[in-house]
Amino acid sequence: MNDSRVPVLIVGAGAAGLTTAALLAKHGVRSLLVEKRRETFIYPKARNLSFRSLEILRGLGLADEVHAVADGVSNMLTKPALNSTEVRQAFDVDAIFSPFDGLSPEPSGQYCPQSALEPMLLAHIRRHDSEVRYGTELCSFERDETGVTAVVRDLDSGDWETVRADYLVAADGVHSPVRDALGVPTSGHGVLPIYVVFIYFRGPWRQFAPELGDGDAIQVDNDDVNGIILPVRGDFGMLVTTYVPGRGEPAVQFTSERCREVLIKAIGEPIDVEVLEATPWQPYERVADQFRCGRVFLVGDSAHAMPPLKAGGANCAIQSAHNLAWKLAAVLTGIAGPGLLDTYQAERHPIGRFSARQSLTGPSLHLLRLADSGPGLPTDEEAPMFALLIGHQYRSAAVISDEPGPADPDAVALVAELHGQPGTRVPHVWVGAQRVSTLDLLGPGFSLLIGADDARWQRAASRAATALNVPVAVHAIADVGWARATGLAPEGALLIRPDDFVGWRADARPTDPEAELQRVLSEILACG
Repeated sequence: MNDSRVPVLIVGAGAAGLTTAALLAKHGVRSLLVEKRRETFIYPKARNLSFRSLEILRGLGLADEVHAVADGVSNMLTKPALNSTEVRQAFDVDAIFSPFDGLSPEPSGQYCPQSALEPMLLAHIRRHDSEVRYGTELCSFERDETGVTAVVRDLDSGDWETVRADYLVAADGVHSPVRDALGVPTSGHGVLPIYVVFIYFRGPWRQFAPELGDGDAIQVDNDDVNGIILPVRGDFGMLVTTYVPGRGEPAVQFTSERCREVLIKAIGEPIDVEVLEATPWQPYERVADQFRCGRVFLVGDSAHAMPPLKAGGANCAIQSAHNLAWKLAAVLTGIAGPGLLDTYQAERHPIGRFSARQSLTGPSLHLLRLADSGPGLPTDEEAPMFALLIGHQYRSAAVISDEPGPADPDAVALVAELHGQPGTRVPHVWVGAQRVSTLDLLGPGFSLLIGADDARWQRAASRAATALNVPVAVHAIADVGWARATGLAPEGALLIRPDDFVGWRADARPTDPEAELQRVLSEILACG
């Protein structure tokens, strides 16, 4: 048995785990990621990314790779069969995202399935000297006051290894063994009374759907089958269908022969089609009561699992990873005190719970009603998409604000627009002669955005950064659009955290800007 040492051990190489590792690498923190699967996903899974997730990938330098996957989001047509010329309905996903055009330097939404995203993140991690091991499982772990000792096993060789880490990040899915070992309770609707079956197949089916782009889908609805057909690559495809045991539908065994029959009925032509795999899956709405247990953190589905119909799962996971990674890096590099890590729960748990509950409104609630699930159906009203995508405001010790905190610290705080409020994502504005996004001005450390080239703010930031050993970049933005978007006077300033969120706002220059900036940074970083 070998022994090794790593700052962060991550379990699970889905969107949450890979994004966490990639963001830690961006901040100069090495990690080891272990995953039981032997390869990245080759099927689409999560498909559309919101502009906020795209911004995070842009910050990793992956924007060009993401944009090369597709142009726009995945749209869907409804037809009685794939070979039919009758289009009953065109479900325009672009229309969902288009109201948010202009809020970001990125498209409002874009098709980038997990099968394309995972290899990008994996390559980025390995380029930055962190390690990802597939075919490796976490067997056990023990916590103490200074770290986590874990035992991992290579599934091919059977070799065991003891890994000592400062922190453990559990990105191991809705049935998280790490969460269960910790005894963390969960809340929410739980398992939904609907089974989803993914049928992966190969054959000359694309000839019947010449209008189908690589990111698009066709919903087939006839007397024999209701499901969605999506391209994977080339002549590979995927049919997603459901069955509801509560309506008397049997928990059928999806044998290759039965799957082939379903596919033929969906395509509408008796073509030669090969069934590669049929995978049943049952969606959950489940949120962990605690996202942090000492030196162990939950991200992704282990923290907040939700049905995928509102594209919430992967997007919420990426954004939780973004919130956690800079805080872990700040503590590990000695910039911040360990109290900063408590703000991960304070900031992301309300968002996770809100997003999960919202996933059961709209189309998901319709499916629940079809399943005759009886009492206990969610009663939450469907919130505007802006609230789901970007309209949240963090309330924690890592946000300095004069506004009183909420009566319920676990209640989500929502805003109707972004204008530089503490706890919100900094507004995007194209500024300067080169038309650079304000988001692109931000680096891996803190940024102070000031309204004019003010020597006192410049000096204060330099001295506070030196005193606290915290990187603070200063950018003077003398731009009418920026002033209009934020309402800042020329002598005002916004302090932006490494995750693009406003940590502090000064509407006027303080009498002693150096002392004030040093105080604010110390509070955010829990240095006191």
